[in-house]
Amino acid sequence: LSIPEENDEIIPPAVAIFSPSKQEIQQKSKATLVCLASGYFPNYLSLVWKVNGIQRTEGVGTDESATWNGSTYSLTSRLRISDQEWFNPLNHFECVATFFNNDTLESIRKFITGDAG
Repeated sequence: LSIPEENDEIIPPAVAIFSPSKQEIQQKSKATLVCLASGYFPNYLSLVWKVNGIQRTEGVGTDESATWNGSTYSLTSRLRISDQEWFNPLNHFECVATFFNNDTLESIRKFITGDAG
């Protein structure tokens, strides 16, 4: 992350988490959660996964670079977990998008809970 120019207009990201596909769970006994941060500018953003409040790095794959769509950026990160971890409604999965808003580091958090099955 680096600090944007002072005259840059800051557009915060829209952040969404997508549930794993039933097909993947049935075929591979794995579940992949997807976090999408989209519509932001400039390209200063990081995505972090937390499971039950603790940062998770194992099973995480984040795009190496953001996608530019002509006026804003988007970035995707995936969290691969076991089906047992997904089918526990007590588990709390969080995607945290952190970005600079002028001189302030801000975070947008999205949550999803495990599936009761």
